[in-house]
Amino acid sequence: MYIGHIGVALAAKRVRRSIGLLALLVATYIPDWVDAGLCLAGTYNRQGMLTHSIPAVLLLMLVGFAAYAAATRDWAGALIIAAVILSHIFLDWITGYKPTWPGGPMIGLGLYDHPIADFVVEAIVIVGGAVLYGRTLPPRRRPWLDVSIMAGALLALQLTIDIAHLLMKSLPKC
Repeated sequence: MYIGHIGVALAAKRVRRSIGLLALLVATYIPDWVDAGLCLAGTYNRQGMLTHSIPAVLLLMLVGFAAYAAATRDWAGALIIAAVILSHIFLDWITGYKPTWPGGPMIGLGLYDHPIADFVVEAIVIVGGAVLYGRTLPPRRRPWLDVSIMAGALLALQLTIDIAHLLMKSLPKC
């Protein structure tokens, strides 16, 4: 999943409004950001994909929980952060192939191979998250205009990614 992860962060804001959206965005993408760091360091291994294995995501959950709890003393918020981190692997199992553990079997539905289906699934997550997020905004004249613009921009980004996958079957990850 690419942009759909943002939908989960937006939805989580509805669950616990006191959590900053930045913390939720970091949590939702942390496996990808660690992956990018490994790529930049020259240690990326597509077959091992350490950051997206079950043990790695569990470790990232623990670190995310501990860091958020230590910074805020909000234990319930820390649980939400951990759940958002965990959601990453489940969403990636829908759209791609990810390892169960380093060197273990790869699992997933592989919707990246079907960009139209990928767009539909990601759009559902994005729109659902945007609707839930919109309900966290303070009442004002037209909050849904802002939410609609945000959702439209996120859908446009996802559509661009899926068109790129449609036109270029093999995009390098690193």
